[in-house]
This record gives sequence, C-alpha cells and structure tokens, in this order.
Amino acid sequence: MLPSTPGVYKFLDKEGRVLYIGKAINLRSRVSSYFNGSLADRPRILQMLPFVQDVNVTQTDNEIEALILESALIKEVQPKYNSDLKDDKSYAWLYINHKAQYPTVRIVRTLNKNEFRDGLLFGPYPSGKAIKRVFNYIRKIYPFCTSKDPSKPCFYSRIGLCPGPDATHEEYMANIKGIIKFLKGNNKGHIQVLERQMKEYSDAKEYEKAAELRDKILDLKYLGSEIKFNYFNSEQDYINDKKSRTLSELSKIAQTLNIDSLNRIECYDISNIQGKLAFGSMVVSIGGTPDNSQYRVFRIKQLDTPNDPEMLREVLSRRLKHIGTDKDESLTAKPDLLLIDGGKTQLSVLRGVIPQDINVLGITKGRKYKRRGGKKMDEFWIYSGDDVVQIRINNPRLLSLLRDEAHRFAILHHRKLRKFTQKKSLLDEVKGIGPVLKKKLISKYGSVKDIRKVSLEQLIETLGNKTTAQSLYDKLRETNLE
Repeated sequence: MLPSTPGVYKFLDKEGRVLYIGKAINLRSRVSSYFNGSLADRPRILQMLPFVQDVNVTQTDNEIEALILESALIKEVQPKYNSDLKDDKSYAWLYINHKAQYPTVRIVRTLNKNEFRDGLLFGPYPSGKAIKRVFNYIRKIYPFCTSKDPSKPCFYSRIGLCPGPDATHEEYMANIKGIIKFLKGNNKGHIQVLERQMKEYSDAKEYEKAAELRDKILDLKYLGSEIKFNYFNSEQDYINDKKSRTLSELSKIAQTLNIDSLNRIECYDISNIQGKLAFGSMVVSIGGTPDNSQYRVFRIKQLDTPNDPEMLREVLSRRLKHIGTDKDESLTAKPDLLLIDGGKTQLSVLRGVIPQDINVLGITKGRKYKRRGGKKMDEFWIYSGDDVVQIRINNPRLLSLLRDEAHRFAILHHRKLRKFTQKKSLLDEVKGIGPVLKKKLISKYGSVKDIRKVSLEQLIETLGNKTTAQSLYDKLRETNLE
C-alpha cells in the first residue's frame, strides 16, 4: 500500500528500468489515478501502462521537495515516457545573490555550483505565472535594484520598485533581509491581511479581485514550506540526509523520555459513531518511517456506547498479550514507545493495562497558541508517580506525523467499514446462509423483497436445509422491508 504523503514515484518495467517519473502531493491517490481509466487525454502515458510492472516511491517532507527531486531524477535518468524537464532547464526559482555588495533578486532555471554557494534559492515553481506574481509582489513591498550600477537612477527607481541611488547601503540591505524573511515563510501576518481583503472583495461581489488575492495567498503559503534538499543533490543524497535527520530527531525524543533506544513506535486511535462501528487502529513506525505492512485494526467487542478511554483499554489489553508470541509478526514485537491519541483521561485508564517496562506517551491537540496568529502546538503527557503530567517535546514532528497517520488510517478503515455495512444484506443475519447460498438466492429470486414472496417449500428446495429455510422464512416476516 502506497503512503498518502508527498513524494516522487517511478514506474518500472519487468527489467527494472524506469519508464516514467512523476511527483505527487498524495502518492497513493496520484499513482492510482493512472489505473482508473481517466487518461484519454494522455495517449503517451496510455501507451506506457501495459509495460508497467512495479512502482517505486520516495517520500518527501513537502510538495516543494517533491518538485526538486522529480526534476533532478528526470535529468539523471532520462525516462522514455517523460517529455518535460529532460533538457538543462527545470522549474523556475527565485535566486538572491546575498553575498554581493548590492544583492538582487532574479528568476532562474539553471545555476552553476559557484552561484549556488554565493546565493539563496527559493522555490521551485512549476508555473511561470506563479513565480512572476511573487517576484512582482515582493518588489512592491521591498524594492531592490536590478541595474548593474546602483549608484545611477533607473526607470524602476522612478516608479518605486528600486530604492535608487539616494538609499543608504543599510537601507538597501534592510530590504534584502526583509525579502529573505518573507520568502522563508515569515509572512503569516501579511497573509491574514490579504485574506481579510479577499473576503471583503468576495462580499462585495468583486470576484476577479478576490481571485487575484486568492492566487497571491496560495503563492505565499507555498513559499512557507521548508526545503531540506540541495539543488545539486542526487536522490540517494536526499534519502541519506532525510534518514540522518530522522534518526537525530528520534535520538532527541529518546533523550527527553529517558529511553535507551527508540526504534519501534506504535500509535493508537479510536474511531466510532456514537459507540457503533467502533474499532481501534494501530499504526507502526520503524526507525521513524511508517510501516503500513504492520498496521492493524481491532474491532471493539465489549462496548457499544461512546467511551474512547475504555475502548483504548480493550485494544491495548488485546494487543499487548501477543508480545513474545509467534501469532502475528506485527503483534509479537515489543514496542519501544506507545503513542496514545489522548491525554490525562486516557493514560489514567490505561495505567493498569500497560506493563511498567513499556514507555507510554499521550498526545493531544494543544489548547494554547504558540504565538498570536500561529497554529496550536501538540501537547504531550507521561506517567509521573501516581499522576499523569504534561511534558515538553522540543521537536515533536515525527510524533505528530504518526498521530496524523493514525487518524488517516482510522478514517480510511471507517469509510470501508461503513460501505461494507451498507452493502450487507438481511440474508447475512440468518445462520446457515453464507456467500454461496446468498448468491444462489439472489440469482434465482432477485432482491430480498422478492425472496419474501417465496413459499417455505420453495426455500427448502433451494437451500436444501429445512432449518435454514425456516430461519430465513421467519426472519423475512419479522423484519420491515419498507
């Protein structure tokens, strides 16, 4: 099962050769779209599909890293069915030569390594329109010079897009520093102003102006993504660097929790509708990377009323009894850390269930804002003596992502469960009728309403079992089929 994360995918033939490379915000959704019959407008890709034997993916932290990695891979591998990005050009970037005496900002598609070392890159942008919007917008907020000689007045200084020769070097550099901060994502307050303006335009039915601001807001939010991928890196460089960062984050979490080794983390979430269709989901992370082959679902057996803490208690009781057995590889392993979607209440209920030699951490959505206008921080909870107390985790990214993955897996399973329940027939409730007899009844008589019209003698003849036929006959008459 492919992950629902950003990344790059490669279609391979039976010899393992790369046929096509693409990027995705959601790898699972994007890759599956190739096989649902919606490629009539892409004949080249349709021509490729019969040769696809395998799919290889590399997960990234965000969409921007996926764009960079895709561009680098296409240039390196030159896949047969990719038509774009094979030449020296790639996606567009904003480049600031910040080591120059009077730095400037320009749009680039290629760089040499000396330029890369002497400057800063922001992007990439798959759309030329998007990068020009950002370029023109930041120049209005923070004017900068594009002239070779900043000591002379130019056309742009006359229209307010260049500080001009009268500006001091300190004033000029203040603008460049402002641009760098802005492009690094320190623009939340500015975005909020634009969002209010967009709403005002929309309320006034000035939809074109509202749409312009909407595009601008999307561009600025896109800029806020942190890039941890060197412009000249290879795919393996990226994978190695990401693994190193992940292990470092795990080590810091382990130190905070006083755990010798932190490799296997299991996260649990409860999903139900007013206590019905209730189950607990278990997702597993090995070395900081989710391993969906070890995900499991526990159907709640003891309760049919809403009570998440007690449902968690049931799930953990059933899961932990398998440690050290050979029943199921995903259940026999002992976790280094149990991450529970819940806080003080949940951990208090679980105290008597979880052995003392297994580390437990609760995670909840924070009630306090990191800063005004910022997003809520996750809060974490641990056992301390007879109490459950809050603890600070300085870099909780991996834990938050795993909790989000548990939510996603729970929602996905719950959706499947609801569909299955809706498809279940009244025939499934009759003892003795399995898939074969169910199919036989539907094929011969049609719907359940039609089967109700059949006599008991006919049912006995069809099913070949008087007891089962009588049970079905009685069930059909005691149930309202309207």
